[in-house]
Amino acid sequence: MAGVTDRPFRQLCKRLGAGLAISEMVASNPQLRNTGKSQRRMNHDGEVEPIVVQIAGTDPAQMADSARYNVDRGAQIIDINMGCPAKKVCNVAAGSALLQNESLVGAIVERVVGAVDVPVTLKIRTGWDRQHRNAVRIAHIAESAGIAALSVHGRTRECGFVGAVEYDTIRAVKQAVSVPVTANGDVDSPEMARDVLEHTGADAVMIGRAAQGRPWIFREIRHFLDYGEKLPSPQIAEIRQLILGHLADHHAFHGE
Repeated sequence: MAGVTDRPFRQLCKRLGAGLAISEMVASNPQLRNTGKSQRRMNHDGEVEPIVVQIAGTDPAQMADSARYNVDRGAQIIDINMGCPAKKVCNVAAGSALLQNESLVGAIVERVVGAVDVPVTLKIRTGWDRQHRNAVRIAHIAESAGIAALSVHGRTRECGFVGAVEYDTIRAVKQAVSVPVTANGDVDSPEMARDVLEHTGADAVMIGRAAQGRPWIFREIRHFLDYGEKLPSPQIAEIRQLILGHLADHHAFHGE
């Protein structure tokens, strides 16, 4: 969701019922911290708490340093990205490419957890490809290293965003660990959220692409889960107000 979940969009989603909204992925390489893009991604001025910053990289020491750096600048939760399938990320062995190196997964999580006094969470996929589904082993490794919670996108890196979501694998992860588990992948309606929660036993669902153009999906899901009934669609006047407010926040954020 890099390029999408900037601070104005996160604020919009939180106003519309999202319990957490995670920052765009921030590179752990300290040489990239002073770029305009990185500085915007690490800007949390006025953001509704809790502030969650997602970091990415392959070097345990750099990842630990990045976690400390972001906590010093307001992060209240650090999320480690081991789920991104993008080629430019995987080609440098980061994101979901890390699932191929289980010992490095453990080393990164352990160093990051030890570096900060805030909860550290982890986003993963079910594995690198269909022949190497190791989400349950990764979950055990991360839990042993002190991770506070896991989010699982129910596809391999090879699958990208195509094909059926492996909700059975997410359920297996949930049954294998004692930390909270969030289910991710193709949750695009209140009914789907209910069904995924029931099938996987997960503690929460994560919404990504379905929130683009429909950020009120969060309040729809929350209301449906709480009361068993669907909210009416937002009125045109409300949508217009939301769009105008978001555009104003976005332009102010980017200094336009």
